[in-house]
Amino acid sequence: MSTLETIERALVQFENGFASKFEEVSTKTKELADELLQIKQRGVMQPDNDGLQTKGGNLSGLVSKAFSENAELLAKAPNVRLEIKAAGDALTTSDARTIQSAGVGIPVGAPLGIFNALPRRVIGATSAVEYSRFLALEGAAAKQASEGAAKAAVRPTFSLIVQPAATIAGYSKISKQALTDSAELKTAVDSTLVRSIGTAMDTYLCSGSWGGANGLLAHATAYTSLVYTALADAISEGVATMQLAGFNPDSVALNPADWLALTTARGTANDHYLSGNYLGALPMALRGLNVVLSPSVTAGKALLLDTAHIELLIVDQMTIEVGTDSDDFTKNIRTILGEVRFIPTFRAVGAARLITPKA
Repeated sequence: MSTLETIERALVQFENGFASKFEEVSTKTKELADELLQIKQRGVMQPDNDGLQTKGGNLSGLVSKAFSENAELLAKAPNVRLEIKAAGDALTTSDARTIQSAGVGIPVGAPLGIFNALPRRVIGATSAVEYSRFLALEGAAAKQASEGAAKAAVRPTFSLIVQPAATIAGYSKISKQALTDSAELKTAVDSTLVRSIGTAMDTYLCSGSWGGANGLLAHATAYTSLVYTALADAISEGVATMQLAGFNPDSVALNPADWLALTTARGTANDHYLSGNYLGALPMALRGLNVVLSPSVTAGKALLLDTAHIELLIVDQMTIEVGTDSDDFTKNIRTILGEVRFIPTFRAVGAARLITPKA
């Protein structure tokens, strides 16, 4: 075996090992992110020394307070009996209940959307960007007819695009008392805002008006498979077609219902799941493509992407702010505002294809 073949084999082994490790790290990172958010939402309950909770303080604290308040009496009559009453005792207050917070429930999963597939770059305070979008090639290279003859002309054509920044935002109102009493409630509101903003962002990127068309679904070149009725096979055909055009698709966006159908599909010769080990963790990948789920992608179709030509330019990162609005100050109401500002770019026609299986 030559030295070159040895090096090539080593590089292939390294690439396969790296891809496997990267998938494991990506899965673990998502799990840790979900666990961290759940911990933040539940908060941390500090038990007293005896593991008991009371409305007026922990049990040992009440005993210490009672002895301190009656120190003089105890000095005169050591056998005095003390009765410790909780702050919620019916004999000492009209409120006979002890109430504890048991947490606040909220969906903690990351929002689904096409933005999960796109590379991001922070550009800071910018109102708009200007870029050239590749449209097509004019002419083509060819064999020279004879020595000294004119060469074939070929050149790319571009269109100048000016894209202003887009802002996606939402707000919730909450009383100051609730905001102060429950950090969990604020976290729940924050999570709700983030998910809602993510959903709106996905809708805008897929079908909103930007870059001269109604989102990526309109920017994408429509392609109907000539051969395959199965969506997975039609996607593979679309990959080959894009490669012939000079693109290198690396991601595919699917409607969640279509991803479910793909992962539960069974063979016709036997009843084995085509996705492999169905009872194990299913990687978010399809024949080497990174899979992202987007409810905005048309059901029954797949959006193939070469993300080297599609990018999210972040003007303002996702922020959550608390303030007052109008007469909220006198009403003791606070407004929680979530906002993100970004500029989507689509730099080459053909970098996205909307794949439809053969009817």
